[in-house]
Amino acid sequence: MRMSRRPFLPALAALALLTLAPAAAMAKPEACLTSLEGFPTALAYDTGDEEVRANRSIRERWLGGYGEITCPGYVTLRAMTPGLNDRERSVFCLQFDRDSNTYTGFAEGKRDAYLHCARPSGAFCEKVNASAETAGKVAGAAGQALNGVRAVENGTGAVVLSGATGSVSAALSNLGATALATVTAPAALTAAAVTVVAVGGAVYVCSE
Repeated sequence: MRMSRRPFLPALAALALLTLAPAAAMAKPEACLTSLEGFPTALAYDTGDEEVRANRSIRERWLGGYGEITCPGYVTLRAMTPGLNDRERSVFCLQFDRDSNTYTGFAEGKRDAYLHCARPSGAFCEKVNASAETAGKVAGAAGQALNGVRAVENGTGAVVLSGATGSVSAALSNLGATALATVTAPAALTAAAVTVVAVGGAVYVCSE
């Protein structure tokens, strides 16, 4: 299993606080435990939160999580994507290693009943240090004819570009957006193909 290519762990306490609204606004706080890259992580959520309820399947409600994990999958995904709102993060799914009972990251793709990626892979996404202007350029690519690159708007406010790493970088350059953030992101350094997601004014690079 591949571990720790992203800086999840230095801000675990902050993630716990960013999971939902400020504590004072949480009518029914519930403590729970998740696991990020093999590290047990305490979080909390509001049991009355409608978004959490809407993103919990009947299977997850009845059967709970895996191993010692007690947090709903959606609460873990929120902790991993604190800069996005609930609609924006719906483009992502959780990568889960069942052998180690831990979340290894998140990726772009369809979800199963636990919000895990329906097609698990070694892919994961990370936010790159791109400007809002770059995010806007990427978002504006939906529907355009880009050589060797598929660019679609997925209905959740996210625009997804996918293709060979070189083709995606060239397409970003042709759009007037810097390709530097993509080609220098740790996730993309050795990847043959990448997916670039522009959502919430940010850019995420997803690759294996």
